[in-house]
Amino acid sequence: MLRIAFVGLFSLLVLACASEPTKQSDVSSEVDEIELDAVPELDAEADADTSDEEQGPSCFAGVTRCNDLAFERCVEGRFELVEQCSTDVPCLKDVGCAQCNPAKPSFCHEGDVYACTTEGMIGALQQSCVTEPCYQGRCGDVSCAPETQVIYVIDHDYNLLSFDPKKSTGRFKKLAQVDCPAKDSWPAWGSGEATPFSMSVDRDAKAWVLFTSGEIFKVEPDSGACQQSGFSPGTQGFELFGMGFVSDGVASTTESLFIAGGDVDELELGQFARINPSSLQLQTVGKLPDMEHSPELTGTGNAKLFGYFPGEDPVIAEIDKGDGKLLRQWSLPYQPDTIVAWAFATWAGDFYIFETADGYAGYDSRVLRFDPDSGETVELESDLPWVIVGAGVSTCAPWN
Repeated sequence: MLRIAFVGLFSLLVLACASEPTKQSDVSSEVDEIELDAVPELDAEADADTSDEEQGPSCFAGVTRCNDLAFERCVEGRFELVEQCSTDVPCLKDVGCAQCNPAKPSFCHEGDVYACTTEGMIGALQQSCVTEPCYQGRCGDVSCAPETQVIYVIDHDYNLLSFDPKKSTGRFKKLAQVDCPAKDSWPAWGSGEATPFSMSVDRDAKAWVLFTSGEIFKVEPDSGACQQSGFSPGTQGFELFGMGFVSDGVASTTESLFIAGGDVDELELGQFARINPSSLQLQTVGKLPDMEHSPELTGTGNAKLFGYFPGEDPVIAEIDKGDGKLLRQWSLPYQPDTIVAWAFATWAGDFYIFETADGYAGYDSRVLRFDPDSGETVELESDLPWVIVGAGVSTCAPWN
C-alpha cells in the first residue's frame, strides 16, 4: 500500500507541474526528499523481515566449544554451559575441564612424565626426569644439542673450559684460548688490559663473556671466536656485574639475561636488572639485599633464577625475577679464607661453585657441589691451575 500511495503522490506532483510552472530542480528536490524518507524505511523493514525468516540456528547440535574457561555444548541451536573450568583445570574444546589432553597418553607435570586418563586427568607417574628436563611428554628435550649438557667456565687468563658434572674424574676440558678485542678496563678497576669478569651461557651454548672494560662478547666455545654483543658498557650505571640466563617460562625456548652489580666501586650494593638478548635493552628490576660481595647468577630451564653470595657466611638464594627479593635461601659452611674469585652454575638440581680462596697456604682454586635437598656441601676439586671468574650453563641442561 505504501508503494501505491507513493505513486499517487508522484502523479499529483506531475499534474501540479503542468498547471503551475515550477523549476525542474524544485520538483527533483521534492521527489528526492520523498524517496530518501520513504525508500530506506521500506527496505529496512523488508530486510528485517527476510532476516528473521531466513536466520537459522547459531550452532549445530552436539558441537562443543570453550568460551574462555566455560565449556559449552550446542543444544537446539544455542550454546549452553556444561561446566565452568578453572586456571588449574582449563577447558579443552573436545574434552571439557581437563588437566591434560587424552589424545596424548603422556605429558609433563611438575618436571616428570605422567599418564593422561581418558577423562583428561593426571594419571600414574610414568617416568621421573632426574637429570633431564621433561619435554613434550618425555624426559629430555630432543631439540637440545649435546654441547648444551655441560657447564662452561672461563678463568682470569682467558682459558675457556667445559666442566662435565656427570663424570667423577676428568671433569674439566680445555676448549679454547679467548682473545676478544676488548678495550682497557674501567679506571676504577685499575685500567690496563681488560680480563674476563663474568660469564653466562645462552640456550644454544654460546658463551657471553663480560670483560672488566664493561663489554660483553659472544664467544664460540669450540673455537674461542669472539663477536661484539652490542651491549653498551655502563648502561644505566651497570659497569660490572654477575649474570645468568634463565628461561622465560617452564621449558620455554625463550630466555632473558639477568644481571646483578653496578658501579665498579659499589658492586656489593646489588643493583638488579634484566637484559633482552635480542635487543640488548636493559630494564632495571630492583635491588638485591646488601651482602659482603656481589653475587654470581645462574638460571634454569624451569624459569628459576639463583644467586651465590660469597663471604664468611656464604649464601645461595632463589631470586624473584620480578623484584629481586630473595626467596628460598641456603646457608653454606663458614668460610674463613678471603674469596678473591667466584663463579656459579646449577645442573640437575645441584649447585656448583667455582672459587679461589686466599688462605694461609696461598691461593686455592676449587669446585664445590651443594645439594639443596640434603644441605650437604662436597668439595669435588681443589688446587686447580685456574682462577675461574665466570661459569654458565644452557637452559637446555638438566634442571631437576
